[in-house]
Amino acid sequence: MKFFLLATLLLTLGGCSTLTPSIDPLEPLPLLAPYVPDELDRCSRDLATAVLLGEDVDLERELGRLSSLDEARTTAGEAPSGLLPYALDARNATITNPLIRRIASGALLERSDVPAALHKRVQEEVEDDPLALASRRLRDRFILRYGRVANEMMESVGSSFGGVLLPYRLAQSVINIALAEHMEDELTTGERQALDHWKRFVRENPQAPEARKLLDRINEAQLRWGRTQRDLALQKGWNALEAGVPLLASAYAKRALRHAPEDPEATKLGAIAAERVVAWRAERSRAETTGPDALAQQGRQAAIASALLAPPDGKLSRAATLAREILAEGPDSPFASEARYVLALAAGARGVEGERWERIEQLAVEDDSNSTMARFAREEWESYETNPYRGFKVALDQVRSEKTRTVLFGPLKDGPRERHLPRWLEYVVEIPATVTVLLGLPMRLLQAPFQLSPLGVPAVLARRTLEREPAGAHTEEARRWLVDYERRRGNAVGALALLETAPGSSPEEMAELLDAAGTQAYEASLKEKRRDVRVRLLQDAARRFAGTEGGQKAGEAAREELRTATSQNIRISRGFLLENPAVAGPEGLALRPALLDDEPSNGELHPQGVTLLGERVLEIALLDGRPSQPPQLKRRRVSEERLARLVAQLEEATLHTLLTDRDARVEHDADRDLYFERARLHSLERADGRSHAESNYAFLGMRERYGLVRGRESILPVQLVLQGSFEDFALGAFPRVRMPKTTPDAFLYKDR
Repeated sequence: MKFFLLATLLLTLGGCSTLTPSIDPLEPLPLLAPYVPDELDRCSRDLATAVLLGEDVDLERELGRLSSLDEARTTAGEAPSGLLPYALDARNATITNPLIRRIASGALLERSDVPAALHKRVQEEVEDDPLALASRRLRDRFILRYGRVANEMMESVGSSFGGVLLPYRLAQSVINIALAEHMEDELTTGERQALDHWKRFVRENPQAPEARKLLDRINEAQLRWGRTQRDLALQKGWNALEAGVPLLASAYAKRALRHAPEDPEATKLGAIAAERVVAWRAERSRAETTGPDALAQQGRQAAIASALLAPPDGKLSRAATLAREILAEGPDSPFASEARYVLALAAGARGVEGERWERIEQLAVEDDSNSTMARFAREEWESYETNPYRGFKVALDQVRSEKTRTVLFGPLKDGPRERHLPRWLEYVVEIPATVTVLLGLPMRLLQAPFQLSPLGVPAVLARRTLEREPAGAHTEEARRWLVDYERRRGNAVGALALLETAPGSSPEEMAELLDAAGTQAYEASLKEKRRDVRVRLLQDAARRFAGTEGGQKAGEAAREELRTATSQNIRISRGFLLENPAVAGPEGLALRPALLDDEPSNGELHPQGVTLLGERVLEIALLDGRPSQPPQLKRRRVSEERLARLVAQLEEATLHTLLTDRDARVEHDADRDLYFERARLHSLERADGRSHAESNYAFLGMRERYGLVRGRESILPVQLVLQGSFEDFALGAFPRVRMPKTTPDAFLYKDR
């Protein structure tokens, strides 16, 4: 008897936290009676007609009529219709003058009955005032310029160890400020944006009094912009000339002359570039010209060419024979360089890669004026495509050199930074930074063993070596390095594939890599979003790595994926339903209100929410104990009307969020949109049978999207900074001017 009473009590308590299965989580859809137009509807019709026809008198009359109807509703104790703000916005849209339209829109924003979505859109239109935007960009420029000075000085004082390093910090700050001013363009990005906004205002309002005042500022800014472009073109032109690219330098000289005709420095750059272009072209054509001695032996030249173009069975042997005959005549033979190149090709054809590259290297170091094949041999020797092993070794040396220089010299690993100054002066201005480099050396030495070097380029060249020379002299070295590289970065599948092609691989190492590769393939397959591709990857992992733990898990996951496969998987979380009650309400899903009242005794919706599984099937997750526990799932096949209402409310809620939430982003999902379109058209009798048509989109609430507390930006112009650095052991607290954010379109106005 006691056992029976105890069991009854436990069942009763359990029922308080679990929804009774007999209760339907969905309510019947409300019946909609035929809609009968009232006076507000007729007023809205007449107002829309006046807007479309451009009848200003009728429009103002209908606005007064709509305002009177709203006042009558307020007097009767009813809520306003909410149509008046939209009507005023429609009236403002008929104003052709942009300046007057923005003033009218600003007056609309001062009303207290403007909905959030409309307020956001009108506010963006008001803020799109060219003069206001230009003033804002100039103000940002002022803050950036003088805030940078203030921040540098305050940071130097705040991180100077109580004044011990104050003179050094102040000197470094002064140098940094001077360099920043020197490197800044004459017409800054903010001023370029302001210039564009001024031009737009003059273009839209040519008769406005402000337009005449702006013309002088526009002309002055245009001149400064021309000088900025000229300086930038000259700087890039001299850099190209120094780098040995005269054609590019000539192009930059022409660009500078377009912005500053007859400029002496641009003319000088163009003349020097033209001379070097002529010399460069002569140098390029020297190896292609044929001297008198070579013309006298055109028969032998034709014999070498025909031997090289002969059928594959004997062409290289015949060409090598002719080459040896030419070299036997002495080093001054007209075709000696061609003969040495032919012998290099013949060695490669015999599989003797060492001899081939030795001959190519010897040709590459010859003088172009005496050797017609030196340039071609040099291109082949230095090319990573034709000589990948050399590229592999060079890239490895570069990575090691980069890491060594970074540890020893820190930010000065490549010498003085580019400051657009004479090189000797750039060395001088870096003298204060040597103190920071020396102080940070112990910390860099401690961090060096734990920092991974970027080895992507050597890995690519090592693989290319294996492809070009599968049985070459350096194949085993490149393969072993690649295996170690793949294991270090956690790519057991890649390391296993390399070992499988290597002769004499260790069975123990192969078994270890096989287990690791199976686990990697299983985990990588689960990250695939498309179900059909995910299932194929899991099945392939189960077959390829059969007998390993990862292969077994992949097989089980593939079977589970096939068992639970649905045509769609669009989830609507509980948080989203709470923030958008219209989606869960009678005009949308018509979910039972008790499921969202935080009372587990009458049933509660699980945080997972509701999932659209395709066709007209919904899966509703109900709380079964605690939210952390698996939910109780109920599937319901709903009517076409209910699903169409749900889809309409979802899209309306999403649009409202995009209009009101500054952090919201448009998330594209073609499969979701296609399913919603079919739901609106009541054409879901058959599920979309294509395996790739499934959507895994999730409608999430604000808290689920941003976390428990959403970050907000401070409105204070100054922030307190606590800054420390292990590099130079600097520690300090100081105020810092909050710098304005870069506008999204700023990149359009930058040259670099």
